Order: sequence, then structure tokens, then C-alpha cells
Amino acid sequence: MEDEQARQRELNAKLQQRLSTVTPDLLSEFMFKRGVETFRCLLCGSEDVGIPQCREHISGPDGSMTKAYVDYIKVDADGPPFSLMHYQYRIICRNCGYTHHIAVWPVLKWVEDGESHGE
Repeated sequence: MEDEQARQRELNAKLQQRLSTVTPDLLSEFMFKRGVETFRCLLCGSEDVGIPQCREHISGPDGSMTKAYVDYIKVDADGPPFSLMHYQYRIICRNCGYTHHIAVWPVLKWVEDGESHGE
């Protein structure tokens, strides 16, 4: 039982590390390369949108740094608990509040395959 709990913790840590690699700039670049030159709200047409972010403060012997990445949500669904299919990014319209959901897996695959400009 302890081995399974350790395995679950390891899988969760690896997933969190992977999810924290997508920055707002990378998400914007992904959308642009998919033909979305300017993101507009599907409901009201406004271009005033925001991408929720998390900031992680990392301290170590060599100093400290702050890392920002795109916040994600987990969809409550059946299947493997650490499947990327359960995660989504949100883009929120600042005008009307409409929330757009973007699947994590194609964005993360694009980043991990090195297709982003930053790679």
C-alpha cells in the first residue's frame, strides 16, 4: 500500500512539473501558430481577455527566482487520475466574464515536442 501511495505521489509531482512548463507567452504562441492571431471572446467579441497565472517562488543555495505559468483546472471525470485529458487552461473575457476552455494536452505536447519558438 505504501508503495502505491509513493507511486501516486511521484506521478502527481511529475504531472505538476509538466503542467508548470506552459507560460502565458507559450500559450499565446501556440494559439497564434494555430491561426488565432488575436484572441476574441466568443460571446461578446472583446479582445480584452486574461490568462490566469500561477507564480512559483523557488529558493535555493544559488539564490531565488519567480516562475510564472498558466493556471489550469482539473475536470472531474472517470479514467486514469493523472491523465492530461482531465486538465484545461482558461482564457477569461474581462468584458463579459465568459470563460473559454483550452485542452492542456495539445499545448503541452507542442511545448514538449520543441515546436515553440523558445525551444
